[in-house]
Amino acid sequence: MSKKKAVVAFIALLTFALAGQALAQGQEIEYKSNADDLTKIRSVLDEFRQDIIHKDAYALTKLMLNPNVLFHEIDDQKDVDSARKHNAQFDGIGPSALDGFAKFLSTSKDKLEEKFHNIEIRQDGDLGLVTFNYDFVIDDKVTNSGVEHWQVRKIDGQWRILSVTWTSYDRS
Repeated sequence: MSKKKAVVAFIALLTFALAGQALAQGQEIEYKSNADDLTKIRSVLDEFRQDIIHKDAYALTKLMLNPNVLFHEIDDQKDVDSARKHNAQFDGIGPSALDGFAKFLSTSKDKLEEKFHNIEIRQDGDLGLVTFNYDFVIDDKVTNSGVEHWQVRKIDGQWRILSVTWTSYDRS
């Protein structure tokens, strides 16, 4: 009898596990989003792009949540290992590169543009995630490209950039 009970219990547990897995697979992530916020997030991308074209570093920095946002290319392991020769705790990110990018924008004599492709925006309440492919163009030539991720947050009724991280592959 105990062997039969064990088999029945095993079959019951297996059935519940498979049923739970099937239910979980059928559920999609729910986002509390609306078309108005998605449009406003897209307008932040458009403003960012125009600020680069117009070399308006001040306007670009106003899109940021604060001056210390994460704004950095993701270093590859070779670069991380090299930096760790001088700083054992280097995390592959380092301090925000926003100030350096703003200075580059405001002082460059070249024609600048960043082109976005395959834009995907997800928004849940006051948090958004923007992912896209990009090409950075200097004097009509793509110099680098990769994937860029932004976190954006809504505060005081405005969408602001919370972080910008990207990969970069040389195209020159």
